[in-house]
Amino acid sequence: YMIYPRDLIKSIDPFIERKEYIAIVGPRQCGKTTFLEILKQHLVKDLKIKGDFIKMITFEDRRLLMQFEADPIAFINSYLPEKFSGKCYIMIDEFQYAVNGGQKLKLIYDTVKNVKIIITGSSSLEIKAKVGKYMVGRIFSFFLYPFNFGECLSVKDKRLASIYKERSEKVRAWLYGSGSLKIRKGADIFAAEMIKQYEEFTIWGGYPAIVITKDKKVRKKLLDDIYNNYILKDIKTLLELATEKNLYMLSQYLATQIGNILVYQNLSQTTGLDYRNLKRHLNILKETFVCQETKPFFRNRQKELTKNPKIYFIDMGFRNSLVENFNGLDKRNDAGVMIENTIFIRLNEIFQGIEKINFWRTKVGAEVDFVVHRQGSILPIEVKYSNFETEKVSRGLISFINSFKPETAVVLTKNFWGQKKVNKTVIYFVPIYYL
Repeated sequence: YMIYPRDLIKSIDPFIERKEYIAIVGPRQCGKTTFLEILKQHLVKDLKIKGDFIKMITFEDRRLLMQFEADPIAFINSYLPEKFSGKCYIMIDEFQYAVNGGQKLKLIYDTVKNVKIIITGSSSLEIKAKVGKYMVGRIFSFFLYPFNFGECLSVKDKRLASIYKERSEKVRAWLYGSGSLKIRKGADIFAAEMIKQYEEFTIWGGYPAIVITKDKKVRKKLLDDIYNNYILKDIKTLLELATEKNLYMLSQYLATQIGNILVYQNLSQTTGLDYRNLKRHLNILKETFVCQETKPFFRNRQKELTKNPKIYFIDMGFRNSLVENFNGLDKRNDAGVMIENTIFIRLNEIFQGIEKINFWRTKVGAEVDFVVHRQGSILPIEVKYSNFETEKVSRGLISFINSFKPETAVVLTKNFWGQKKVNKTVIYFVPIYYL
């Protein structure tokens, strides 16, 4: 099978030479095992580490798992080459199967010199609970999600991928807070081609198996399997008491609610779960990377409307599988929230764990889709998936600018680059697919 590059390599690179261990966490079937292969290639090719000093094992192999659990030090030592100088890299896939894995990792960290361990796991709850508390300050965690739009393009259309890469890097560098965004005003010349691919991505999502499969029937089957064979399995091991029926009803109902403020009472009625159990189930869906919530942005709690969160899914193909609808965006009444969810997935990936993403809504109905906290400032982001011919600013965004006076704001458009000043706030208009 082909191995396609992943953006996460760039994030991990600065941590490779350090002593601390690395955890790569993400949903099942998002390519963690393949990512270890990519990382190995990177170590050999770019960092000139000898292949003999890199070992890959998986705890799906019960024999290896039992050996590790019985005597972790002897187990790790058995992989070290004789008389080696330098550092040895041991990659352990599916680490979540290890009982008391965190304690054992700490023992290895404190005892075995010149070894760097890199683990993967499919439930952040298990990795956090089992590994985090023993390995505080000794391990860095990174999230690997399904393919983002740029990674999808690198599979499907090399030309568009290189156009995307160049423009997207500029937008992201600015998002991270370096420099201003230089924009040539007007329609994006690649809009028609990009939109076609972007809408396809919004319908089918980024699970690698889905991206490389062309047949729609096969794609649907694969998405069903991801839910039934992987996610339910994961969740059942975490939640002994959850019945599949409750969980399925909850997932399905949430899939119809993306971009909406959650009303717990309605959720309880639909799923038959009381408030405490409902919160617990929601937390499990979060920790197994099914969905994520975003909370409202407050400065003045009296004026803002609600404390309840909005919900978004981590993969759109998975979400559309739950609502059993893979029609094109022009044939759907949920196209707007689907695009909004796709943007949430991207923001969640870009700012993973570093920054916070909120939404803003007032009692009088003014709203802004996303408010990102970055480096002590706030950045409002509006998603307006329509063709622009000139810079237009919504009432909601103007209201936000008047209230909070951010330095900059972003309107994500279907096709248009532009720039406009409202009071002292500079608003950038960027085609949605370059985020």
